[in-house]
Amino acid sequence: MSPQVHAPGWEWHYIGLYFFFGGVSAGAYVIGSLAEFFGGPRHRGISRTAFYIAFPVLLVTPPLLIGDLGQPLRFWHLLFHARSGFPYVNLSSPMSVGSWALVLYGAMAFLSFVDNLVAEGKLEFAPFARIYSRIPRKVYAAVGSAAGFFIAGYTGVLLNVTARPLWALTDPLVGALFIASAGSTGAAAIYLVMKWRRVHPGPELEEFERFDRLVKVLEIALAAGILIVTGKYAGALFRGPYAVMFWGGAIFLGTLVPLAANWYAHRAGRHVRSERVAVLMACLVLFGGLLLRISLVQAGQL
Repeated sequence: MSPQVHAPGWEWHYIGLYFFFGGVSAGAYVIGSLAEFFGGPRHRGISRTAFYIAFPVLLVTPPLLIGDLGQPLRFWHLLFHARSGFPYVNLSSPMSVGSWALVLYGAMAFLSFVDNLVAEGKLEFAPFARIYSRIPRKVYAAVGSAAGFFIAGYTGVLLNVTARPLWALTDPLVGALFIASAGSTGAAAIYLVMKWRRVHPGPELEEFERFDRLVKVLEIALAAGILIVTGKYAGALFRGPYAVMFWGGAIFLGTLVPLAANWYAHRAGRHVRSERVAVLMACLVLFGGLLLRISLVQAGQL
């Protein structure tokens, strides 16, 4: 008889939300970096909006991660060991590696955030601006996007390295699904903030929406792959509340409906595009991204 596999006891209001907000932040930053690298001034509205989102949203994640530890004052042990009396870098677990990636990504996201404020004249007092402004913003955007890409996927790796069947059997599909979802939710957050800031992307909107369609199709394919490879261990995703979250919230409302609306607007032309519908679809994407992580985290522990 196989030994009993204990669940890690992760609560959705800590880990699920941590995965979600980390994914939105990282997804927005990577999209902003791509716009900065390849779009230039034509895509500056997208890149600046993305950098305005990434750092504030990221600030939500450390309290969630620390709260899940149960002993918040021991959070620094994720970053350092002190067994020999002198602290040294801790890279002994995926959680520790992810924490260091979070620190690196947070530093780059902060630089991009402050750089935006200085460039738009919203922050006059920036004593260190001369130091980091000597480095082209594309340098720390490159470093930050690499770390952000890692952050978006490593949350799925955290699930894969456990012994729970639903998670362990889906390596590396869950990590890839979380990356795709980060791209989708990051794009939705950018669109909503651009509407709030009254920034009109103009001609580049079509490229932005093309990217959004691609990641949604990828999400559906990866979700199907997860269900195929897990077989009977995905039972919690076919019955009960987590099935409603996964199929009704994450897949239908959060992916299929926005994808259909996006495709219809693309085929019909911009003259039929409704801004209210577009805002609603972006909200559904964010809602679906949250339910995707909650359902996978909770179903894997049953």
